[in-house]
Amino acid sequence: MNNLLSRITKMFKGWHEKKITMLLITSGVGVLSTGFAQDWWKSVLISLLNEVFDIQIHYTKEPTNYVYLAIATFVGIGLIALGIWFYFKTKEKVKRQTMLQIRHSSIESVDYSKVDIDLSDYNIEPFSILQSEELKVVNEPNLRHALREQEKIATKILQRLDGNDDIELSYWGLAHIPLLFLLGYQVADKSNSSFYEWNQNQLRWEKVKEKQAAYPPLIIEKNDIKQSVGETKDVLVKVGVTYPVNDDDLNGLHLDSFNSYYLHLEPPHRNAIVCKEQLNEYQKQFRQVLDEINQKYPHLKRIHLFYSGQPSLAYRLGSTISPRMDKSEIWVYNHVGSSYPKYNWALNLKKIGNSLNINITGENQNGNEESK
Repeated sequence: MNNLLSRITKMFKGWHEKKITMLLITSGVGVLSTGFAQDWWKSVLISLLNEVFDIQIHYTKEPTNYVYLAIATFVGIGLIALGIWFYFKTKEKVKRQTMLQIRHSSIESVDYSKVDIDLSDYNIEPFSILQSEELKVVNEPNLRHALREQEKIATKILQRLDGNDDIELSYWGLAHIPLLFLLGYQVADKSNSSFYEWNQNQLRWEKVKEKQAAYPPLIIEKNDIKQSVGETKDVLVKVGVTYPVNDDDLNGLHLDSFNSYYLHLEPPHRNAIVCKEQLNEYQKQFRQVLDEINQKYPHLKRIHLFYSGQPSLAYRLGSTISPRMDKSEIWVYNHVGSSYPKYNWALNLKKIGNSLNINITGENQNGNEESK
């Protein structure tokens, strides 16, 4: 009930101020027009009276009344000026909502001022996680430095959010997949959150829409016959939303003997995420798969996660993973198409303050290639 009232209040926030502003400005324009078009107004009024009352009032054009013109000009300009003043005065008094803007970049640098919607109603507090320099060359020292910097910012975000339910957490991600999942996992899911995706064609950020839109179903395929329930200690979870995650892509990782679950679109395609409801639904299905794996395999020790999709969904899936419900290690792999293996490094998800394990499957690979 409180959430509904909050949404209604937000919907009509500033409504009266905007109406008063428009009334003052339109009234001023109207008064000005009567002064500069006196004959036109009189002819319109007489024509209207003749039409409504079926009478014949003859109109004789009169010379311009300069006294009336001066008064109309003074009053009209005054009303317009008053409307503009009222707009800025009330805009200053209205408390703008705070947005914590997570600017997460390890693949390339982009301009965060280019966005498809107006954010002037927000007090934006940027939290930048810039890791492109560290990821130019993938080795353990560089990765650990990038992870330390990310943890520092994640800690600041959690401290800022603590006890502030009215803050909107906004994620703007263009980073490597393991880093996306890790940040979502550490910051966790917030009900009042928004997501922005980088449109490479328009070169701008576009908000993942709140409203419902048509989107394709997420298909779940299981290959659980390679190992028995009792002997299973490792399980693969593949998510193919942007591109397919083929078994051949995993060559060289020595994981081909394990059971697997594959969540994918048919066919996978770019820019597949169209609305927040879709994020919620895919997140729900992903959580159900994890629950099924946890319940089915009592000796499970590791889940190996391979993802091809947009940053917003990676962050959202990471946020649904819980140390309370997921007792096994969860390893997230980074994809680079020119290396062998095609997944050149991975890390396991842990909360802030816990040491992260890193697995580098290739040596000195160029980490600045775009992840799938």
